[in-house]
Amino acid sequence: MNYVDIQVKDIHGNQKQKKRTATYSEFLQAKKGVLLCTDVAQRGLDIPKVDWIIQYDAPLECEDYLHRVGRTARGADSSGKALLMLLPKEVGLLRLLKKYNIEISEFEFEEEKLAQVQDQLEMLVDKNFYLQEAAKDAYKSYLHAYVSHKMKDVYNINDLDLAKVCKSFGFTKPPLTSINIRITPSSVRRNREKSTKKEQYYRSNHNNNNKEGVQYTY
Repeated sequence: MNYVDIQVKDIHGNQKQKKRTATYSEFLQAKKGVLLCTDVAQRGLDIPKVDWIIQYDAPLECEDYLHRVGRTARGADSSGKALLMLLPKEVGLLRLLKKYNIEISEFEFEEEKLAQVQDQLEMLVDKNFYLQEAAKDAYKSYLHAYVSHKMKDVYNINDLDLAKVCKSFGFTKPPLTSINIRITPSSVRRNREKSTKKEQYYRSNHNNNNKEGVQYTY
């Protein structure tokens, strides 16, 4: 974001503690700003007057959602807002959050009001080697984090459109990088859905050595 003149600060687990502490102190003293964080910052940070918590990646557990949004509205008389971005097939998370008495309102973005920055993003990543490498690492981390989700009925790696995932990181096509993740092809998934329960039982008990997944390496 700093490459397009949107000044931000960042905190993540690969930084040394001294660096994270310095960034935290700088953000506390700033009159306004944006702080990009991984889950390393979802607990323990006390930052007054945080207006928005924007979650680009959904939490691994519902409890994590509570800790994340708890970074805003600090204090009895404070208020804040939180925005959670979900893919259409991830809306099952809303049902799980209701168990914690968390009601979330859907916010629709009108297409004509969205800034069309995809082409500029892809051009920027394509021409900058450092951004290419950073985007590759982020792409791999995103997929591995998706696989590690505990709510498997909501987050299924096979539901992701990898071509669109790549574009969200500024690539026009999947980058040449190795991801050790097993993904089931759509043709196999369709055949599974057509199978009867009896056939599924037989397959699972008599063909345990038949691997139906395919490991993709980009």
